[in-house]
Amino acid sequence: MIVIIADDLTGAAETVGICLRYGVRVAMIMDVPDEERLLDFQREGTAVLVIAGDTRSNTQEGACRVSRLLGKTLKQAGLTQIFKKIDSVLRGWVLPELNTLASLTDKSSLLIQPANPQAGRCIRDGKYYINGIELSQTAFSSDPEFPASTANVMDLLQERLSAKDLTPTLKFRIPDAGNAEDLRDSALQCAPEVLPAGSAAFWEAYLKLQIQQNLVHAQKHHKQPLRPSMQNFLMVCGSAHQHSLDFAEQLNEKGIRLMEMPPELSSEQKPDSADLAAWMNACVEAWEKEPRLALRIASKPIRYENSADRLKARFTDVLQLLLQQIKPAELFIEGGATAASLLSRLNWISFKPVDELAPGVVRLQLNNKSHLFITLKPGSYSWPEFIFNS
Repeated sequence: MIVIIADDLTGAAETVGICLRYGVRVAMIMDVPDEERLLDFQREGTAVLVIAGDTRSNTQEGACRVSRLLGKTLKQAGLTQIFKKIDSVLRGWVLPELNTLASLTDKSSLLIQPANPQAGRCIRDGKYYINGIELSQTAFSSDPEFPASTANVMDLLQERLSAKDLTPTLKFRIPDAGNAEDLRDSALQCAPEVLPAGSAAFWEAYLKLQIQQNLVHAQKHHKQPLRPSMQNFLMVCGSAHQHSLDFAEQLNEKGIRLMEMPPELSSEQKPDSADLAAWMNACVEAWEKEPRLALRIASKPIRYENSADRLKARFTDVLQLLLQQIKPAELFIEGGATAASLLSRLNWISFKPVDELAPGVVRLQLNNKSHLFITLKPGSYSWPEFIFNS
């Protein structure tokens, strides 16, 4: 069994979708399993287990703590084939997490391949480009948590280390990649003693190689995706990406109500419980008129000290209350941090993958609530148009 450890939830779901695309039996969880639970998955015939963490939005210390727990448990269970799913533009605590995980699972080196050529994300001569533009000249240069001040991938990783971690404990490589063949070449370099890490595109190349070598079984004829019913759904728009903002117009055109958090919840001043309840009640009222509703924090950036975490917490508070009052058949969530915050708060941690609706857009069934389907999407991806025409 291959174990994928992902640094955010939507990235984890993206790797799940690739497994579904190739007919590979896959499961996904959001917590740190013990040894027996890992072995249960293996005994059940799971070919790939995806463990979705939220370490990218954690502190470096917190991210390494999770990697340490996972590394110890995987070694105890004898599971040595590990793939680390990271952000395609290297946001997060990439080297600290990888070094921690590798040191506990007897890996001697790292191969990091974040490129996704099909999406225009390539590495040439050690520099990262998006559609031909250096990473540091794109919108990622102003990322609120991990701004890209350089396009040089080695420098980018080094500057995201704390002072005590300036010298990595393991040697690592980041090969150039400008096409699918380059990704395959990177996958071919991943011997058992190497810990591979990278984008969903790199995972696809790695998985295809495993299938071709008969190391992973894939069904040749797996079922076609089933479109979700769009008569009863709640959509949670947790991303500030332009794709998410543009999507509001499409929602309006289709008569789907979009509600933003009121000013009393999004201001710097801490709201009281009555403010949270008031917006929740307004959402319930809108739902009772028509059970097709979309919610988001704001249409424009809101910035003050620790604003991202504070707004996410308030948003999650209201969503938790709301889901105690309404029962959507479909829950659509965009944005990995928002999804992780909400699902963790609800203690929804184990999922049966159902369909890949589009690359990166994956529909899951909550294991202990068979009536509820959850579809996850990264903020930088678009919702497939067909789901709103069904």
